[in-house]
Amino acid sequence: MQNGDLVLIEGRENDPFARELASYLGAELCPVEFTEFRTDAPAMAGETKVSIRENIRGRVAYILWSVDFTNYELVNVLQLIDTALLSSGAQRVALVCPELPCARQDKTHERRESLTSRFVAKLLESVGLDEILVCDLHSDQIEGQFRIPLDHLRTRAIWGHYIAKRYKEWVRECGLDAEGGDLVLGVPDAGRARAVRELSDEVGKRLRTGENKVKIQLAHHDKHRRWEKISTIDSHGLLGDVEGKVVWFTDDLLASGGTLFEAAKSAKASGARHVVASVTHAHGFDKVNAKGKVIQSFADKLHGSDVDELVVTDTHPRFVERVRSDKKLGAKATVLSLTPLFGEAIQRIRRGQTLKEMMNRIRDHAVLYWVVHEATGRPVPR
Repeated sequence: MQNGDLVLIEGRENDPFARELASYLGAELCPVEFTEFRTDAPAMAGETKVSIRENIRGRVAYILWSVDFTNYELVNVLQLIDTALLSSGAQRVALVCPELPCARQDKTHERRESLTSRFVAKLLESVGLDEILVCDLHSDQIEGQFRIPLDHLRTRAIWGHYIAKRYKEWVRECGLDAEGGDLVLGVPDAGRARAVRELSDEVGKRLRTGENKVKIQLAHHDKHRRWEKISTIDSHGLLGDVEGKVVWFTDDLLASGGTLFEAAKSAKASGARHVVASVTHAHGFDKVNAKGKVIQSFADKLHGSDVDELVVTDTHPRFVERVRSDKKLGAKATVLSLTPLFGEAIQRIRRGQTLKEMMNRIRDHAVLYWVVHEATGRPVPR
């Protein structure tokens, strides 16, 4: 990429997130060679090597990485940071990583338990990383685990814009209360209460038509995760009045969907008219047995759930490809692209401008995203 002293490097091989972001910035990715030394032992026993195939001496390198959770992926990124700084002579190295690995392990639940998000922060710092750009961390406390500059993008304004637009469609089609009286924002678990409360204020501002302040109602899903059996969730129902209303759950991460589907089930059992869910980082893991064989796909779980519509972003390109190729998954899923958000953030960081100013100055947050809707024929709000 020839753009002054800036160079863009993909964090893993053939990463669609890196390619789309580079395209948005009007640049090419620096050529990188990823090598795996295969042995007679299982694949995890092999070694990996990365080689930067362009002169980046004295330049600022941005490593673009959407986590895919494959073997040695974090090791590859650590190798890239080290290679860019020590072997290639880069002036600075920044990491653009929408979802931080192991971010859910941000607190301990019993003694002698690992705090892996802190460990990942130390790993990234130890190889010389200068700064990091992330999106919708599992909790704000993770920011304090880093001793390097961390820019934390929050999608609250974008979700607020999209939810308000979607609700206005339902107002026209179904005769719902135009002031948001028939909209309830669902809290899937206690950890998301503060974030959803702030989102309710954002949606309320966009639904306001007169002098009165609009306050969107909240409903809290009461759940308990059994830490002795990590995949087991006990649902104790939904706290709040959702009878005849649209319930919109929002979360930062979707793994297997257990919490979300239980919350949707509780909402429908309480008389909810329509249940929608929006998630920033969507993985959609299939259910597998002890031998790794798929016994239930995520598409089947979503299709059989009480979620009427699932809205996700493209921070995990593999899930986006599944939405486009799987008709059953695409029938319920819509994808918003955060590429413009990250692109604008990188440009502002390079110019020494604040990201808070970016979100405050842009009145219509729709300019920060576009909707990928090839997989579904549903109309989407613009």
